[in-house]
Amino acid sequence: MRKLLPYLHPFCFALYPIFELRNYNITYVDLASLARPVLLSVLLTALLWVILRFITRNWQTSGIITTLAVISFFSYGHVFLQIESGFGTLIRHRHLVMIFGVILLLAAIYILWKVNKPEGLVNFLTVTGGILALFSIARSLQYDYSVYRSAQEWRELQNSYLKEVSDPGNTTKPDIYVILLDAHTSDYILRKDFDYNNSEFTRQLTDLGLYVAECAQSNYPVTKLSVTSLFYANYHLEPTLYPLYSSLVIETVRSQGYRVITFENRSNGHFSFAEDIRLSRNQLLAGKVDLTGGPSEFEFELLETSLARIAFDIPGLIPGFDLAEQKQTEFYEHYQQTFFILDELKRLPEVEGPKLVFAHFLVPHSPFIFSPDGEFQWADDPQWGYLSNVEFIDSQIVPVVAEIIEKSEVPPIIVIMGDHGATGVPDNETPQMRMSILNAYYVNDQAKQDLYATITPVNSFRVIFNNYFGTDYPLLEDVSYHASKFEDFTPEFVIANECQASP
Repeated sequence: MRKLLPYLHPFCFALYPIFELRNYNITYVDLASLARPVLLSVLLTALLWVILRFITRNWQTSGIITTLAVISFFSYGHVFLQIESGFGTLIRHRHLVMIFGVILLLAAIYILWKVNKPEGLVNFLTVTGGILALFSIARSLQYDYSVYRSAQEWRELQNSYLKEVSDPGNTTKPDIYVILLDAHTSDYILRKDFDYNNSEFTRQLTDLGLYVAECAQSNYPVTKLSVTSLFYANYHLEPTLYPLYSSLVIETVRSQGYRVITFENRSNGHFSFAEDIRLSRNQLLAGKVDLTGGPSEFEFELLETSLARIAFDIPGLIPGFDLAEQKQTEFYEHYQQTFFILDELKRLPEVEGPKLVFAHFLVPHSPFIFSPDGEFQWADDPQWGYLSNVEFIDSQIVPVVAEIIEKSEVPPIIVIMGDHGATGVPDNETPQMRMSILNAYYVNDQAKQDLYATITPVNSFRVIFNNYFGTDYPLLEDVSYHASKFEDFTPEFVIANECQASP
């Protein structure tokens, strides 16, 4: 083991920035999202080390230079962004690259010419890199373990709820579809702030038998908080984001023999359903890890904070390595994923057995790449792009819902909702706009009587379960917090509902 330690420091410095970036965004990035970055980082570090070994003829010296190169690569983007945020465009890439290059070259020359016994420097780098990597990995795993433990504790707390569920016996259970249209605001806000009349979409949903809560607001302004409040049917009472697989909704339907089905999309790391089936366009390793698709959101952030940022800011600088083009490829994959989910939803009623389906469409959320008729089209103006995405997804959802209803042997339960309101239109965004959402329900007549125009997600499944599974959950006060930090879920961040429902 002692002989192996001096050969670990380049890999420690290659792993540290990946795990540390995940720690910074930890509630939105699962461990599976790290598989490809970790694999590539380790392989490229090893390749660089081997190349330098042939040049220097010394494993220890080449290892030190490899570590310095890895540090330079991963720190470059952070340094550039810090300078840019603090001083504006004080420095250009060509100047900063030159500074980094000169420092790295001088360090390499010094090591080659002056460091005759590199063991001391190797030991320093091994200890430093090992501590950084181990602490960063430990923090990451500690979070995952704390989430797991919290899930177990929550299961114990909600046992009393689950015991209230009545077993309908041999009665065929309805399929449940949760269709999340990310960032879809309400018709009220579309008319008020966008001068866009979406009443035809509302009418089409109503004609299909859905109840549209015209003044609905979200409980929280960000996806993960909002979706978690939906599935736990409660507010966030503790500073922990519980995994969805231990939520009240998932636990309840599993107790009734349901399977959980989800879809692959660009935000796979956001949610942990422990689903029975994940439908995907791409082949996923172990059902979680995508080794072949385009770069993920996390991978792009990792590249944008490294030396690879140059390829974003100066397209075509490196022949064959255009990250802007790669991002367009990722968006086109998102475009194809959207149509894949739309098509698969139409087929799911034919799948035997009761099921809960969670379909998360990252539309009308940015990127604004959908024309109203479904063509791949970049939008230069964010507001126009948002409305184009709205028009596109609305035109697609109506026939999908109609087909689900028609093909289902037992009338299904369908919830169509925005997790939060419009985003990506910074010139227009207001707290009211951010909190107002589309919220529509296909439920039986008994449940419809308990729905109302200002319902928020925490009460959605309380109404549904009370009317389908014989529970007796009291409805909670509908509160909308325009805050994403647990300490800010206080009265001063509450957004009042200004919408007036139609008589």
